Amino acid sequence: MYYFIPAWYGSERIWNSRVTPWYWTQATIEFDETIHQLRVFQEAGVERKLVIPHYCPQLRYDLHRQDLLETDYLSIFDHIQGISPHQEMLPIQVEDLEWPAHTSFTYTPFQIVAFCRGQEIASIDLGVDGNILSVRRVKDKETVYVQYLDDRGFISSVIYYKEGSPYFQDYLNPEGDWVLRELLTDASHMVFVNEAFQKQFKRETYPDMGEVVAEKLKANLGDLVPGQDCLVITAHPVNLPFVQQVGLGVSKVLSFYGQRQPLSQEDSSLHFSLKEVDLVITDSEKTKQDLLDLAPSLASKIHRLTSFDSRLRLGSSQERKESKIFFHLDEKDLPSQSVLQKMFEILAKNPLFEVIFAIYNASDETVAALDHHLEDLASKMGIASLGVQVDSRELGENHLLEDASLFEKKQDRYKVRNFFNENDIIKELEQTRLIVDVSEEPNLYTQIAGISAGIPQINRTHTEYVDHLKNGYVLGDMGEELETAVDYFLRDLKPWNEALIYSVEKIQEYTGQRLIAKWEGWMKN
Repeated sequence: MYYFIPAWYGSERIWNSRVTPWYWTQATIEFDETIHQLRVFQEAGVERKLVIPHYCPQLRYDLHRQDLLETDYLSIFDHIQGISPHQEMLPIQVEDLEWPAHTSFTYTPFQIVAFCRGQEIASIDLGVDGNILSVRRVKDKETVYVQYLDDRGFISSVIYYKEGSPYFQDYLNPEGDWVLRELLTDASHMVFVNEAFQKQFKRETYPDMGEVVAEKLKANLGDLVPGQDCLVITAHPVNLPFVQQVGLGVSKVLSFYGQRQPLSQEDSSLHFSLKEVDLVITDSEKTKQDLLDLAPSLASKIHRLTSFDSRLRLGSSQERKESKIFFHLDEKDLPSQSVLQKMFEILAKNPLFEVIFAIYNASDETVAALDHHLEDLASKMGIASLGVQVDSRELGENHLLEDASLFEKKQDRYKVRNFFNENDIIKELEQTRLIVDVSEEPNLYTQIAGISAGIPQINRTHTEYVDHLKNGYVLGDMGEELETAVDYFLRDLKPWNEALIYSVEKIQEYTGQRLIAKWEGWMKN
């Protein structure tokens, strides 16, 4: 069996996965190679188990969102909290929680607010599907404590407040008894074990939650069978020590993706991990080369393996008369004014082109400034509305004209969109005809998504994901060649179809049984 340890840790507290209400946008693109690998193994019917080291009370919901609900999991915090793998899932309503007499509920556009005799006593946050995430209990307008619900239908933990700040967090069993108590002050994050559950732990207190997780993880991974089981660890500073948690003879794979794991000559833990594992997988040729520079003697075990997002399907852009261009913008590396001007000129010349200027995880202020900048640029060019004289024959029989055969098309030809998750990007790409990313280093997920959806891409930098005049176009001179590149894929159907076929072949090379066969072949060598 394959055991996968991901790196889906919290940004503020490593061992706590933040519970996000539906009205908060989660400022991250969550796709990584673990998601891809699990989907491949899931579709191939290979035995696999996800090992979750961190506290995640909404784990089932998260797995469902990533199409991984069919994959079995081992939750370390379920073991810590005494939750059975067969824990029954119970639907829970607001009224099922404990409330004083005469409590009434007001349903606002964002939260459910509870009142008792005219005073607010609680606010309830919900998930996207209307499931209860947390209950903030209030007294005299001050937060007293916050209850976090497990998606199986019980209160999983409680954070108690002192003088307006979190003081400690109790982790509960399904019966409501606290098992661990973690201090949340600036001075200490010590963890205390409830005397009633002391037999389940080796110590009465721990300096931090990481020590508890390490103890329980080692106990669970100790059951792996040499020669039969394989542990796949995502490279992350928190995960590297887990390489030592399994016995001799158990195969180990270390997987690198993006910039998640710093590569440093001084990192002894990294060097030890590279030597201990049987196979090292990287997502890019650059990362592979950097690892080879760190450990040249380990060249035989370091291999590059591309990740694709299997939720993406070949799009339906060929069914639309209009050609949508997905122009990715990097907030820290915005294209020059001349490049944006060239894009507007291309739009002005081609009435059936439209552009989505896509930016990821940006603030409202950044998006507003970008929108204003694009409007100013278009206005200075005299195409503020991007209105273009269009012949009625170009528009098809569904467009009605009043008197003339020519009119000015006033619909929005471009817009700025801020994306916070992969699902929204996937939806946008369904009818996208071409991707443009002229950043110095093209966005990794955009490139993965483009290949996964069979969409050709225009970049200024060559990467192993896009081959010139195959599934994309690598610009030599951005100002001169951008229009040539756009015309190459959007004026003639043949290059676009060839790019689609090329992408399909790339996907097939790194998915399904082929990917698993590559892994197993490399580990035998």
